[in-house]
Amino acid sequence: MAALTPSLKMREEKTRMVTWSLLLPGAGHLILGRRWEALGWFALCQFLLFGGFVLAGATQLDYGRWIGFGSMKLLCLMAPECGNFLASQLAAVLFQSAENGGHSPELIPWRHLGHCMSGAAGVLAFFSAAHASGLVLVQQEPLPPRHVTPGKAAVATLLLPGLGHFLLGRKFKAVLFGGVVMSFFVLGLALGEFADFNRQRHPYYWIGQMFVGVPGWLGNLVASARSFAQVLPYQDAGLMLTTVAGLFNIVVGLDAYARSEQDWLEAKELKEQSAA
Repeated sequence: MAALTPSLKMREEKTRMVTWSLLLPGAGHLILGRRWEALGWFALCQFLLFGGFVLAGATQLDYGRWIGFGSMKLLCLMAPECGNFLASQLAAVLFQSAENGGHSPELIPWRHLGHCMSGAAGVLAFFSAAHASGLVLVQQEPLPPRHVTPGKAAVATLLLPGLGHFLLGRKFKAVLFGGVVMSFFVLGLALGEFADFNRQRHPYYWIGQMFVGVPGWLGNLVASARSFAQVLPYQDAGLMLTTVAGLFNIVVGLDAYARSEQDWLEAKELKEQSAA
C-alpha cells in the first residue's frame, strides 16, 4: 500500500495547533475542545517550570541569553525551557538569579532538582505540541479508541525510549530504538563516571541529554549530585554518547508519530473501502 499523507487542510490545522502549543502548553488542546487535557498539560508544565525556578533560585537565567536592542531586553532564550515559551518569558521577568545576586550556587541545595524540573517543563511542552497535533487527526478522521494516536505514540517515547513503537505493535523497532538510546545513555554516564549530566558543568550538552526523557531525568538527579577530584579520561566520549542518546530519542519520537499517523490513515482507508 502506498504511503498515505494527511490532507492539506489537516496539515495546516496541525501546524496551527503546534504553534499555539509551543506558545503555551495546552492552548492547542483548548482550541480543539479538549479542556481537561488542556488543563493537564498547562498545569504540569507550569508547575514544573515555576517550581523549578523557585527550587534553583532562578539560576536557570544564568544559562539563558537576552535578545533585544541596546539596553532594551525583549526575549530571554533558555533551552530547553523555551519550549514553554510565554511562561518562560514571564519567569525571566519575574525572577532574578540568586547567583547573579551574589549567592554561590553551592548554597542552593535543590538547584539540581530545580533545573531538572524546569528543563522537563520545556521538553514536555514540545511533546504537548505533538500530542495536540495528533488530536487533529482524531477529530478529522475518527477511528475506534483502540488505535494509538500519533501524539500518544510520541509522548510514550518520552516516558521510555521505544515505548511508542511498542504500543503500535512494532516490537522489533521498540527494542532496537529503545536499546540504542538507553545503551548510549548508560554507557555515556559510565564513561563519565556518572558525573557528566550536570547543567552547571556542561550546560550545552545538558540540553540534549534532557530529551532522553524520564529515564534521563532520573539519571540527572543522581549524576548532578556527584563530584570528582581529577580529570576523567573518557568524559568527552561520555558527554557525546549521552547527548546523542537524547537527540536520537527526538528522532525516535518523530518516527513513532509518523508510523502511528500512517497506521491511522491506512485503517481509515480500509474502513471506508469495507463500507463501500
